[in-house]
Amino acid sequence: MSLPVNGELRHRIERALARFSPSWEGRDAARRAVALKMLILCELAGGRLRVVDALGLKDNTLDNYRHGKTEPRHSTLNMLAELADVPIEYLGNDWSVEEGVIYFSPREVLPLGFSEPSPLWNDVARVVIPAYFGEEDGQPSLDRPDTTWAAMPRSLWAKLSVDPENLRIVSARGDSMSPTIVDGAPMFVDISDRKLEDGRVYLFDVGEELIVRRVQRLPHGSLELLPDNLERYRPQHVLKDGQADLKVVGRVRVASRIL
Repeated sequence: MSLPVNGELRHRIERALARFSPSWEGRDAARRAVALKMLILCELAGGRLRVVDALGLKDNTLDNYRHGKTEPRHSTLNMLAELADVPIEYLGNDWSVEEGVIYFSPREVLPLGFSEPSPLWNDVARVVIPAYFGEEDGQPSLDRPDTTWAAMPRSLWAKLSVDPENLRIVSARGDSMSPTIVDGAPMFVDISDRKLEDGRVYLFDVGEELIVRRVQRLPHGSLELLPDNLERYRPQHVLKDGQADLKVVGRVRVASRIL
């Protein structure tokens, strides 16, 4: 998927990249990726003045997003994508700009394995991980000492920076998070990361089943649990007072792609 940009629009994007990209040095890959998307969307939407007026942002807030100093809410990215006439599902792709063309590349499917790794893998970490079997006293735990192991590229493991003891493997079921997480994909869940952050994806224990949802924080402290497949599933609104009742297993760190 790509979008050619020509004339003045191309020059505006190139000037914005020259201005803001130097400040991305030293920031993590996720922060740089969001800053790039904000920069491109801002120009596609008609420029800084139109964006701050349409979204009700302050100039310095938008600049902080483009400099990578802070991250926008998931809802802000969605609104900006709509303003720029860019499909919202593209926000989950990797973006790049080359010679006047914006590329929206689906994230690479990760070769996650549960058997001996192929000899073709030159740089593999063999990680032993327990499976998830429920909760005890409100905390994720194991009902039995079953474990498995996953063959993962060392570069990916270094990016995650997660202790293997805090990871659990759960298979995705259904299409509620499609196309981000497909049915049957193995999900690596970090049970040490249970603080709900805007735009992140978490595994929730709702009693009869486990569900995966993206968190969107709203004004006044409430939040919504969003399926990525909004055509078939509805968001769940959670009031501030009801959040203590949410059973958060942990943050989904890897499924068929990095989240």
